[in-house]
Amino acid sequence: MGCYHQEAAVKYFGNNGDEYVPARSFPELAKRLDEDPKGSVAIMAIENSIAGSLLQNYRILREHAFNIIGEVYLRINHHLMALPGQSVSEIEEVHSHPMALAQCLVYLEAQDVKIVESEDTALSAKRIMENRSKGLAAIASRQAAEIYDLEILAEGIETSKVNYTRFFIVQCRSAAVKVKKCNKASIYLRVADGRGKLLKVLEEIDRHKIDMSKLQSYPVLGELTRYYFHLDLEFDAIEQFDRCLIDLRKCTDSLEVLGVYEKAMIHD
Repeated sequence: MGCYHQEAAVKYFGNNGDEYVPARSFPELAKRLDEDPKGSVAIMAIENSIAGSLLQNYRILREHAFNIIGEVYLRINHHLMALPGQSVSEIEEVHSHPMALAQCLVYLEAQDVKIVESEDTALSAKRIMENRSKGLAAIASRQAAEIYDLEILAEGIETSKVNYTRFFIVQCRSAAVKVKKCNKASIYLRVADGRGKLLKVLEEIDRHKIDMSKLQSYPVLGELTRYYFHLDLEFDAIEQFDRCLIDLRKCTDSLEVLGVYEKAMIHD
């Protein structure tokens, strides 16, 4: 415990007695949700304002037919932590999740340390505590330092202080509840090869006066030069989005709605 996903879950759901169960990886998270489709909701990081999108998670959403029911933004503060009584100059290795390392690259490049990728920020801190590892440090949250009795050697080492991670709240499609208040949708689509095919999609979105807040491409497995496109669309009324969908289906090879939900506010 002590990971950013837990912080995001508490921010979205509140401290209402729900049980938060950690997963070591996003594929494991998907597997657990598949195994308990009616009793579980998952929270999954999807993009960061410094390190960019987590492309594997777009693939997981599509391949497991998960439904997005919400989103939450979390301000990320990264800290360098180690067993008490050490200084930064004594640290030889820094362990953390690849996204956290990427967000702190400017700081890390100024240090004479080996960078080691791990499955999770909090898990890196936990292992240092359990193994009593001198000379090793983790990049994780302040909560992780408190839980695992580590000393923070450097605070706020992220490259930009405008550092936010966006998380999706997802359920299995068979169990997903319909969101009553919605003004945002995530869809994925494929278009035929040819000049202007994607442009036609964008023109239809504009014609319906819908804002596109994200356009992300990722490769179709086994098909070189073919891509899926993930789009986040923002609208005033669900009827407006429904009308747009009808026209989008006419100019795409395939289209699927991943979720319709309420747009999250970005704040600390």
